[in-house]
Amino acid sequence: MELYQIYQFLAFAECGSVTQAAQMANTSQPSLSRAIRKLETELDVPLFTRTANTIALTEYGRYAVRYARRIADDIDRMKSDVRQYYHRSHTVTIASVAPAPLWSLPPLLMKCYPDTTAATELSDESHILRGLGDGSVSIGILTKCVPDDGYIRTYCGEEYLYFSVPPTHRFADRKTVSFADIDGETMLLMRDIGFWNAVHKEWMPHSKFLIQNERDNFSTLVNTSSLPSFASNLTLEHPGFPSDRVNIPISDEAAHVEYYAVCRRNEYERLKDFFKMLKDL
Repeated sequence: MELYQIYQFLAFAECGSVTQAAQMANTSQPSLSRAIRKLETELDVPLFTRTANTIALTEYGRYAVRYARRIADDIDRMKSDVRQYYHRSHTVTIASVAPAPLWSLPPLLMKCYPDTTAATELSDESHILRGLGDGSVSIGILTKCVPDDGYIRTYCGEEYLYFSVPPTHRFADRKTVSFADIDGETMLLMRDIGFWNAVHKEWMPHSKFLIQNERDNFSTLVNTSSLPSFASNLTLEHPGFPSDRVNIPISDEAAHVEYYAVCRRNEYERLKDFFKMLKDL
């Protein structure tokens, strides 16, 4: 019994017509007729009643259709599952609590594993930990050392904020500022900045933020506007950040974070070259 017989048998069961079933199965009417006749012979059961002008399923044919549908469903499931397994084995998903690590870490990953696809996502800590647990996240970038012994973790950098202003701003000559100093400012802000959203909401409750969805629009406004924005040691390295702004360090402890790359211990063997590279940076 061949798989094409199963699919052509199901095409006939759905259409009830050899002509229409042949069109659905992308074959000729004689080929389809031979296929379903061969299936009937192999099963040694009368699947069809035939007259001069019609062919129809018997009771046994309708019973056989149920099995054929299960077989076709299993084949479809097999194709999907095998493809997904292949995709997972060739894809490393990096989920980060902040956008900046997602700029630098995927190229390092690709350097270690040229045949692997790096998928990235910005998420919160609880979602990343759940993803590490269920396998949907390969590497999590967190701001805390995960204490559980089931994880491998490696320091992978730090980020500290600046208050970025044009040279004419009243704070332009300051060596440092605090969140309290700048609370109440109207500022430009990107929407997708991860955990930093919670930081500015907590520490600058009186400020007004003009949220931008697109990085290009944000960069244009920063370049042309007199409004302040945030910068960091990592965004200053990112192409396109204006060079004529004055970037003043923010002194509060909340303006400085360390990042840790985290994976499940049972994933470490697959990712150890990447983690070793992070340690050598």
